Amino acid sequence: MKIFLVLALLVIMISFCTDNSATGKNGNVTLKASAVSTSALTLRTAATVVITDFKINIGNIKFETDEDDDNYNKESSHEDVKLMGPFLLDLLDANKTLIQTIASLDIPNAKYDEIKFKFETSTEIGEMFGKSILIKGTIDGKEFVYWSDKDVELEIDFRDPSKDFTVDNNNLSLNIKIQLDALVAKFVSLASQNLLADTDGDGLIEISTANDDGHHEIGESIRDLLEQETHLDDKD
Repeated sequence: MKIFLVLALLVIMISFCTDNSATGKNGNVTLKASAVSTSALTLRTAATVVITDFKINIGNIKFETDEDDDNYNKESSHEDVKLMGPFLLDLLDANKTLIQTIASLDIPNAKYDEIKFKFETSTEIGEMFGKSILIKGTIDGKEFVYWSDKDVELEIDFRDPSKDFTVDNNNLSLNIKIQLDALVAKFVSLASQNLLADTDGDGLIEISTANDDGHHEIGESIRDLLEQETHLDDKD
């Protein structure tokens, strides 16, 4: 899988360099991803909830050109730019930086208004197999796991709706940020209402978009919340 990702990125980089670099019509974009909160304390612990693991699998990524851009439709190079996945990210791995680089690539000069991608179910053998999102932690000292077996397509932009990003022979750093404060607050609220239980008695509170421990509807609501709390930022 790692070899496949490296080869895919090399093909993309070579393609852009061949088509555009010689003409000076490119800029470089470094795309990152991170799970963030207002403080490390809120991220790791809040009331009775502790989040220890947060993994996502991202499929293909598309940089969508703003149709109001002056160069839109003038040249073939100003079409949407695709980055081939999948990208399996462990955003709370203590052995890695909390801001992980997905890719750094040259893309044509243009104004871009959003990035489109999927939380996509992983086909890699391991605990993420068949899952697009995986969260682990404890609730009142009991282990819990949340996972989604659904693909979710997102069109993300900046929180400021008037803000786009422009590539003009420059270097940009963009960060796909997933805000965890609302997620932690959701778990705290559910726990305080005694809505999260180990109903099958296996020692693990299971919450998913399937029907583990009977928490299907809660699993769907958490997936929707994560979708709402994912935004684009030009700061780390």
